[in-house]
Amino acid sequence: MESGRAAPADRAPAAIARQRAPAPQRSPERDEPAPFHRAMRALFYPKRVAIVGATPQVGFAFNIHRNILNFGFEGEVFGVNPKYQEVLGTPCYPTLDAIPGGVDQAVIVVPSYAVLGVLEQAKRAGVTAVNIITSGFGEQNDEEARQRQVEIRDFARRTGIRVVGPNCLGLVSTPAKLVAKSGPYTSIARGPIALVFQSGLLTYSMIIPPQDRKIGFTYVVTTGNEADLEAADFIRFCVEDEETRVIGCFIEQFRDPQKLREVADQAADAAKPIVVLKVGRSERARQAALAHTGSLVGSDEVIDAVMRQYGLIRVNTLDEMIETLAAFHSKRLPKGPGVGTIFVSGGAGGLISDLCQDLGISLPELAPETVAKLKPVIPPYGTVGNPLDTTGQAATQPEITEGSLVAMAEDPNIHTIVYGQAYPNMIDLASPVGQVIRSMPERYPDKVFLVMSLVTGKMHDGSRWGQPPVEPVTHLDGVPFLQGAENGLRAVRALIRYGEFLRGRQAEPRPVAQVSAVAGAARALVHTAGGRPLVEREAKAILRLYGIPVTRERLATSPEEALAAARELGYPVALKVESPDIVHKTEAGGVILGVAHAEAVADGFARILESARRSAPAARLSGVLVQEMVAEGRELILGMTVDPVYGPAIAVGLGGVFVELLRDVALGVPPLTKSDCRAMLARLRAAPLLETGARGTGPADLDAVIELLLRFSQLCIDLKDDVSEIDINPLVVFERGRGARVVDCLIVPTRGE
Repeated sequence: MESGRAAPADRAPAAIARQRAPAPQRSPERDEPAPFHRAMRALFYPKRVAIVGATPQVGFAFNIHRNILNFGFEGEVFGVNPKYQEVLGTPCYPTLDAIPGGVDQAVIVVPSYAVLGVLEQAKRAGVTAVNIITSGFGEQNDEEARQRQVEIRDFARRTGIRVVGPNCLGLVSTPAKLVAKSGPYTSIARGPIALVFQSGLLTYSMIIPPQDRKIGFTYVVTTGNEADLEAADFIRFCVEDEETRVIGCFIEQFRDPQKLREVADQAADAAKPIVVLKVGRSERARQAALAHTGSLVGSDEVIDAVMRQYGLIRVNTLDEMIETLAAFHSKRLPKGPGVGTIFVSGGAGGLISDLCQDLGISLPELAPETVAKLKPVIPPYGTVGNPLDTTGQAATQPEITEGSLVAMAEDPNIHTIVYGQAYPNMIDLASPVGQVIRSMPERYPDKVFLVMSLVTGKMHDGSRWGQPPVEPVTHLDGVPFLQGAENGLRAVRALIRYGEFLRGRQAEPRPVAQVSAVAGAARALVHTAGGRPLVEREAKAILRLYGIPVTRERLATSPEEALAAARELGYPVALKVESPDIVHKTEAGGVILGVAHAEAVADGFARILESARRSAPAARLSGVLVQEMVAEGRELILGMTVDPVYGPAIAVGLGGVFVELLRDVALGVPPLTKSDCRAMLARLRAAPLLETGARGTGPADLDAVIELLLRFSQLCIDLKDDVSEIDINPLVVFERGRGARVVDCLIVPTRGE
């Protein structure tokens, strides 16, 4: 096992991280610090380990036992199996509680029916933590197997003995030289990455291939079914660990959303990125029949919003995760979005340009002074631009490489410099070109320098022109060379976005979700509806409590009342049926717009009621809502749906008749900040229409929309337990400086009162 402890100076600058916020209050079930850390110590730094089910026969127990011995673990190792007195040269006892002096950690590899009996032995033996490798629990479609997992959970809660698994492959702690994990490992380098994976098999993909790149790890843990300890617990341990600098996670489901938010905040305080591969994109939490918002939002979109707002970096593949974890070895984060790229090929430059455009990576035009510096350096058949084509001459003329890197580094619009290679290849730091590349991070400490190959593959030894390398390396300034143009650039984008996230977090700390002074009044209005959907007028009364601007309107129960309301509001007006049983009024013929005079009001009143009775004969009709007509503007939808795991989620997007057709919606989770609101609006495909206008219209009043989103966010916090859906459609946004107005709103209570 290789050593590579990172010095504290290797961390991303602490100045980027905001001041630590007050620690969130924990619920009584949460771990108290002393027992939690004692369990983590027993798992990752044990002095005595037992393999229960030890055997000389090849299998999981044998493999884990052998790995513990082969990787130089300096503590004591015991086997537990009544069939043997010795296994792999270590003493073997009939039961766990027969080991003299006990053990810190027990690795359990026995049939599932025998696990609970072993746990009772662990209790008698004073074991601190157990790692259950055995399958046959909650992952099976079998009630008896699921009940066994419930009993494991209850055992952990009753005894305080912490449990990893069941149905996992074990763990690795390179600082302790402990590989208590099944796998065909010949070496595991020590480095700053920790892996927390709910899948055991996928850790092979993350550990074995990067070994030839000398990418190393502090800890690897496979969490399996998570009967007790879950992924967020191990993320917390890794965040608090001095040596770990970046954490990679494979997640099927986060068990405790609040614990996830807490540990994400803790990681951001420490400027430690968490890179997450979360599966389940096609899963839908549910489909809502009453409101548009529910049909537009699925559980994966909600967790995506949670991760985005709390700074978790989401990746799509294991290859992308490897490159992103490699990039986060960087001692510094980019101070801006500008990326400068250097290749020895015009074709490579074209490829990179296309990929950067697809990925939203900024390749700024070079400043005039940069161009002036480069023209004397780059051969005439090269290209001075970004990407920069230095031509193949750069391989033999270090002055081209130096001039190119220096000019890029001194350009005020470039914050990250990517030095490109055709294929994975070591760089000989003793060569003239290698000496230039090595000097750059020290000469320009405010810039990020990365080496990236266009493709992935075996790392070549760095030989050039038949000359063997003297000092071949796979890292630049501690950062492994990135492999593959697309995943490498995605990793660069992650670096940039994480830097932006930390700066934004420092400028605008995330508020704590708290109920407001009007929460009681809002809940009372919801309860008054008796469990039925609130009609438009009732829903808008709740919006008014939060200062959300709505249209003026009056309920009329006769033509005369409708005429009086129209005169008071001013023509033209809109007429809408009011019924607790008619949710979508337009489909029922219950809406008439632009009513311009008294005769039309009387006629419209009658037509709306007739259409409503014909469409829904059993519906209760309260009357006709007479409503002011608002000026023309951009129509948005604003809504809330409650995810069964993560709670309320807010959707904003292009509204009106385009909602279902275009599905142009961005999500956030309350509490929102102004930055969250701006980012949500910027993610819409319709963002240019809002920001600049079109066909004679000016920019929309986005400041008013942001303020409205913040108020709506508070409403969602206050009513998260009382309301399942809120659908505002349309929200009409006027031109800059003129505000916005809610035209229609539907609120669906969670339950009847």
